[in-house]
Amino acid sequence: MTDNVVRTVARRRDEIDEAMQILDSLQLTRDADSITRNLAYGRQRLVEIALALATRPKILLMDEPAAGIPSSESKELFGVIAKLPRDVTILFIEHDMGLVFRFAERITVLVAGRLLVEGTPEEIAADKRVKEVYLGEAQHD
Repeated sequence: MTDNVVRTVARRRDEIDEAMQILDSLQLTRDADSITRNLAYGRQRLVEIALALATRPKILLMDEPAAGIPSSESKELFGVIAKLPRDVTILFIEHDMGLVFRFAERITVLVAGRLLVEGTPEEIAADKRVKEVYLGEAQHD
């Protein structure tokens, strides 16, 4: 029985260490003992990301990660997102084109649920159809 208890405690130590590494990578160490609902909304979003990362995903889906977050906090949020491990593919749905162009390596543009175009940020920014639909630039003949 004692041997089993020691192994259980040792395993928990490994899990605690892993959790603290995730918190550290997301700049949440100072909040480790805080109740999540008492944190600023942007920090709550980081806790959500920490929980997702604890599952060791290959793909992390974020639906408008900055929605409802004050711009001062969204800068911190996206700074942390930019530093996430490269072995995790991040797929985020976002309407703020400034954020999309700043963080994306590849962009898929959908219109009414259908593929319009896919490419690098530079290719997307230069695409006339994207400019017309999303960037508000009408075509001039």
